[in-house]
Amino acid sequence: MHAYPQQLADFVLDHWPVGASRVFERRALMEVLSSCFQASLSHEEGRPVRFRLVLGSVDDVTSRAPEDQFLPLTLERPRELTPDNLRRLSPAAPFHSSLIGADGQGTAWSIWGLVHSGAEWLAPSWGGRDRHLALGLPEVHVTGAGRLGVYAGPELVATLERGVIEATTTDVFTSRWLSALFRETRRRFATEHAALTRADDALVRWISQHMVRRAVFLIRQAGNGGMLLFAEPEFLIECSRSKLPPLRSKYRLTDGPARQRYRTLMERLISELERNTAPGAADLERFLGTETAEVTRAEQAIFELSRLIAGLAAVDGAVLLSKRFDLMGFGAEVSGELPYPDTVFQALDVDGERRAPEAANSVGTRHRAAYRFVTSHPSGLAVVVSHDGVVRFVANHGGDVVYWDQFLNW
Repeated sequence: MHAYPQQLADFVLDHWPVGASRVFERRALMEVLSSCFQASLSHEEGRPVRFRLVLGSVDDVTSRAPEDQFLPLTLERPRELTPDNLRRLSPAAPFHSSLIGADGQGTAWSIWGLVHSGAEWLAPSWGGRDRHLALGLPEVHVTGAGRLGVYAGPELVATLERGVIEATTTDVFTSRWLSALFRETRRRFATEHAALTRADDALVRWISQHMVRRAVFLIRQAGNGGMLLFAEPEFLIECSRSKLPPLRSKYRLTDGPARQRYRTLMERLISELERNTAPGAADLERFLGTETAEVTRAEQAIFELSRLIAGLAAVDGAVLLSKRFDLMGFGAEVSGELPYPDTVFQALDVDGERRAPEAANSVGTRHRAAYRFVTSHPSGLAVVVSHDGVVRFVANHGGDVVYWDQFLNW
């Protein structure tokens, strides 16, 4: 059976954190979630309705807002909290940068205004340092049709996704298997570059992951869908020499500094960290605590590569990168002659220890291309962004083709 706002309200109340800023009556929470759910099913001038709703008074927001953050805009005449009013106001409160403010109890809820938050609250998700920007008030995030997330401040309590309630999230970037997939490549990469040899592995991993996070964010934001393929350098050399390669780039890029931009910028970042801080290894802790102009510029230049990658993903086909993050080409096609298994597995936890079988041909051509790719290249990785915003990581995990649906709070 599918779950709806009533079941979500019961689940949230059962799992509401002790000491949270507000405790709800069941009837009040049901009223809010029901209005948000109905609004999520509608469109405003042809656009899907997406918004964040913060539950608290103007005084609650004002008293908790850090200086120069979370600017509240109060309406002269509050509006009743209804699906229709949420729909109408949603364009004025872009999901990434603003919230709709509401307060009340029981069935008497009203919208008092908007709160401009800026987009820095998304930094941990789309690539950047976590600056802990949160009001600490309850929030409801409407991310799509029938898709709701309920938060106690920054802490996710539960999501309603495709009729299923979940209390946990899947952030593939925190998994052991993803780090292990790139570990040997990072080790060999570091031995070839003096600056990277001096850097802590956790720093290189963090920067690399956040560059990919931002690329995924931008591809998803564009709404066109796309795919990123990461392959061993040796595999790509074999493809370039084969007459019938398993992977062919319609637009191959020549070797040179532009293609190797990532490694150049990483070396610059590490050198800047060493130059601007006390003696010692360039590690993640030092990076997160250093915000000199030089380090910030190097970091932003690395993340700007994400914009380039996302732009290339708009072309039909995949963006092809080596596991050293060299940009090899775009418009890449996986050979339709390659086999893929009849059954793939959906990972039910971040490390894929629990799995559910699924027919491989139950998805579209982009996903089947990803299945073919990791079948022919077991140490490769495919990241598929669907038109509807679902982000899926596909890998060959213990001989099986396994996919992870990446949780996104935006």
